[in-house]
Amino acid sequence: MSARPLRQLRLSLVFVLVFGVAFGVAYTLAGAPAISEVRSLRWLFAGFLAALGVFSVHVIRFFVLDVVFLRAQGHRAPALVHVVVSLVLYFVLGLLIAGGVFHQSLTGAIATSAAASVVLGLALQDTLGNFFAGIALQIEKPFRLDDVLRTDGMEGRIESFNWRTTTIRTRDNARIIIPNSVMAREPLEVFARSQRNRRVVPIPAPYGAPPRHIIGLIRSTVAAVPGVAERPAPRVRIGAFDTSSITYDVLYWVEDYMEVAEIDSQVRERVWYVFARNGITIPFPHIELLYDRDGHSTKALDAAEDLVHARDEQLSHVALLAPLTDEERRRLAEQARTLLFGPGEQLIQAGREGGSMFVVLRGRIEIRVPGPDGHPLPLAEVGPGEVLGEMALLTGEPRSADAWALDEVEVIEVRRAEMRRVLASNEALAEALADQVSVRRDQNTKAFARADGEPAEAAEAVSLLRKIRHFFDLA
Repeated sequence: MSARPLRQLRLSLVFVLVFGVAFGVAYTLAGAPAISEVRSLRWLFAGFLAALGVFSVHVIRFFVLDVVFLRAQGHRAPALVHVVVSLVLYFVLGLLIAGGVFHQSLTGAIATSAAASVVLGLALQDTLGNFFAGIALQIEKPFRLDDVLRTDGMEGRIESFNWRTTTIRTRDNARIIIPNSVMAREPLEVFARSQRNRRVVPIPAPYGAPPRHIIGLIRSTVAAVPGVAERPAPRVRIGAFDTSSITYDVLYWVEDYMEVAEIDSQVRERVWYVFARNGITIPFPHIELLYDRDGHSTKALDAAEDLVHARDEQLSHVALLAPLTDEERRRLAEQARTLLFGPGEQLIQAGREGGSMFVVLRGRIEIRVPGPDGHPLPLAEVGPGEVLGEMALLTGEPRSADAWALDEVEVIEVRRAEMRRVLASNEALAEALADQVSVRRDQNTKAFARADGEPAEAAEAVSLLRKIRHFFDLA
């Protein structure tokens, strides 16, 4: 029992005892006459009954509206219910005292109250409807503050609710005040703040891409989107075979339903980038025919040639690849690939096996290493024209740091297979590349030493050359 009901019960019990003792003493001193014959006794008896009635109302409110209600509903009765029950009981108590002690006729009072009730009921029909709907909502508690509510085309976070209205705050920061009678009449969709809510976003993909490949790409991509819950893990399933595409349903859970519009947008954005990196075109219904005079399609060939020429031009400005001849660099450009990463995506993970390097065309990449406390420590930023991951490409060493895209990043990826073909035709390149990489490695080692607080060790070009020859199986 809480402190407030105890105080109320004790105070009302004190009044019962005071009026009871006062009435008993006065009744005894007056010689035990009929109560109706002595005016003072009548008023003392009425006071005793009133105090006893107040005590009884408090007892009923506590045991029925608190104890029993708590066991049945899992929470205490709302304050509004306490007020309504108290007013009804006090009204009945007043009628009983007026009729039983003062012998007032209740017929007129009841008739008057009935007529007044009809008039008030007709005049205040909407208000009373909201009032009783508010009582029902407060008793049932189908929603709580901060839950997200959707009803009759309106959606927002519940900001407040009282005996007459419920107020929600929309995503546009507008307040919508809904009468409780509407809330009680219309279907309500409640997204509780205390539980996760599932989203389903359809993503189209081409028929030519294997479903298992698409599902794996989307699932790993969506799991890294901020705001998507880790548990339950995101799922991807085939939703439909449409005219020009396979529709995949992306299922994931969110903590805050008011953020679903932003999270859905980020999911679609990340999927677009991962599709672009993997050469997957999002399909749409279209017909496009381009032919030359001989009836051969020229668009694809021209696009591929332009892409190789652009890569060749970009690779020519990379100092690390300066030892390559124009022909060797051209072959490297033909076999390399251009990748696109979205903001916040990870390009390289420390400790993972390498085998490729990246030439940054546009955007910024942040290099991070584990700090003394275990948290990532920003080491440097890599911008357009710079290279990262060359040690993994040429020696096969594990990645030494993490690389994260700070904004949209476009890179050229040069893989081990392409570099092997170039070195196989000109083994003298290995020594020149070892000299270039040794300078880069010394710079990286000094940067790592500044981050770790340990002295740097200079790299030896001879040792690097030995690793390069061994990694690429050169004589």
